[in-house]
Amino acid sequence: MKLSAVIITNGPEINPLLLKSLSFADEIIIVIDGPDRKYKISNVKCKILFHPLNSDFSAQRNFALEKAAGDWVLFVDDDEYVGTELGREICEAIQNGHYSGYYLRRQDVVFHQPLLHGETGNIKILRLGKRHAGIFHRPVHETWQINGRVGEILSPLYHIKDHFVSEFTSRMALYGQIDSKILVSEHKPFSWFRLFIYPLAKFKQNYLFKAGFLDGTAGLFQAYLLAVQSLSVRVFQWEQRK
Repeated sequence: MKLSAVIITNGPEINPLLLKSLSFADEIIIVIDGPDRKYKISNVKCKILFHPLNSDFSAQRNFALEKAAGDWVLFVDDDEYVGTELGREICEAIQNGHYSGYYLRRQDVVFHQPLLHGETGNIKILRLGKRHAGIFHRPVHETWQINGRVGEILSPLYHIKDHFVSEFTSRMALYGQIDSKILVSEHKPFSWFRLFIYPLAKFKQNYLFKAGFLDGTAGLFQAYLLAVQSLSVRVFQWEQRK
């Protein structure tokens, strides 16, 4: 079974450590949001493709599925890293004929400190699947709907967030606007109650109920930023009404 690794990015460059961590893949596809990025990559396995985002992350991932040559496809973001043990487990998993896809356990890491609590402390994402097993849905927070049994790989996929405050705020406007449009299209009304209560509830959920305080300062900032994200979606939804 051959494996295609896909990196979706609009960043100025690709981390060479990420590319090195994907050396076990048969090909590496880099999908870039626009033709203005000129990456200098000497890795012979790499294939650079251009596909505009157009506020639709699912469309970019489905485009990569169409262009992949492997029997299996692994999706990795440009701020993630595949450890040696995870790479070994992936190679073993794709030889198993019982599953059509696998969840990966994503581990957030801030300045070499893993965030073990909050809503991201135990997150599992469907990132590995057979190329023809299904497609992605939803423009943002996209989900890969796979036909067949789905298993789970135990080793973590590391999500490196050493600049997580600046990166979070820069993405907030993009994600918030797309999310708010979805709420409008689904005829979910703007509510002052949700505007004031949901962000506060989101903070309490992550920092108190899901023990984000155990992650120290990083856990506090993580809970705060997730609350601000919830607030921004409601603000953009209010703007859509106008």
